[in-house]
Amino acid sequence: MLSLQTILFPTDGSPRAEAARPLADRLARRTGATLHVLRVEVIPPVADLRFDPAPRPPGKAEAGVLEVHRRFPTAGDAIALYAEEAAVDLIVMGTHGRTGVDRLTLGSTAERVLRQAPCPVLTVGPDATPHAEGPVLAPLAFDSASDLVLETAAALAEDEGVPLVAVHVIEPSTLPLPYAMTLPPFDPAELIGRVEATLGRWTAAVAERVPVTIEARVGTPGSEVVGAARESGAGLVVQASHGRRGLSRWLLGSVAEGVVRHAPCPVLTLRIGARGLRLGAEADLRPVPRDEWADLFDALSERAARSPHTVSLAVVSPDAEGAVYDAAPLIGITYDPHDDAVEVLVEGGGHHALRPFAVRAEAGAWAPDAARDAGARGPWAVEVVRADGTRERLVMAERAPEAAGAVHA
Repeated sequence: MLSLQTILFPTDGSPRAEAARPLADRLARRTGATLHVLRVEVIPPVADLRFDPAPRPPGKAEAGVLEVHRRFPTAGDAIALYAEEAAVDLIVMGTHGRTGVDRLTLGSTAERVLRQAPCPVLTVGPDATPHAEGPVLAPLAFDSASDLVLETAAALAEDEGVPLVAVHVIEPSTLPLPYAMTLPPFDPAELIGRVEATLGRWTAAVAERVPVTIEARVGTPGSEVVGAARESGAGLVVQASHGRRGLSRWLLGSVAEGVVRHAPCPVLTLRIGARGLRLGAEADLRPVPRDEWADLFDALSERAARSPHTVSLAVVSPDAEGAVYDAAPLIGITYDPHDDAVEVLVEGGGHHALRPFAVRAEAGAWAPDAARDAGARGPWAVEVVRADGTRERLVMAERAPEAAGAVHA
């Protein structure tokens, strides 16, 4: 199952940009993620080469939506930098799909984001249907990035309950005249059988989890991937990108950019070297309503009072990550709505998470009841998310009898 904590939706208010908002809203509601709506005021480079030193505070966050305003010389760089700053899991954005000098969005903003973003980017192009329902299409180039594409596409297809279509494009080669005169004629179509056999081997493992269709095509990779998406009625294309210019046919500027521009459905681009999507076991935490936060932490504290527990606390921020506590003896956890802070008390110290934006737990809205269930043994995992994207993950576990006895000896 897909796990998203923070989704970034950059918009300039234009119809093309706003076309991606329903998709961003739907993903945020489905996963319980915080939706950051970013508006960038483009300023001359001489005016300010960085983010505002004291950016305007965002408006009050309501219903899991945070409005953010930034000033920066280029919108694309501002989006990529904010995604890093806020530890964004996914960027959802619209593209204009323009060409030539007027490539305002996909030639500058969207292209910069695709090349620089620290996380996957989900784009909705001018020809795309944002709510398309259909299989997940995975173009595989039989390179190191194809493993990531295949696993991500299979997980998303399984999550949506749709088939997976794996495609490889055989690109005809044109030889210089002297070589063409000495070599026998070659028909790329002769390779289709062997390529489909290779696709079958590549997809054998995921075929145990989701229905898989394989297809080998001959032609220009970008146009063939778009054609396969149209013919299959794909609801999503998952592709890889190295995020740099170059000669490789799967780099942005060639195949990946063409697919983003012309696909009939949303396109998820996974940049090699960027963070991937959290899937599977990582996706077990669900949002807890704000009015249940105090009750949840009270319930956990009551459990710790009845029998000794430890707590491990790890913090992941846009700048760093590390452990605060590792199986420290727990006294209690509280949330004070007046101070808007979560406090974790352990023997010999304490830790505060100020101004939390979201709290997530394995049981979601039923977490307080689950924590009070005498038959439940834990461990209990809770994640506190701040508006800047910092995540504080607490794991509370019952201490072994011998460990508890040693403390009180």
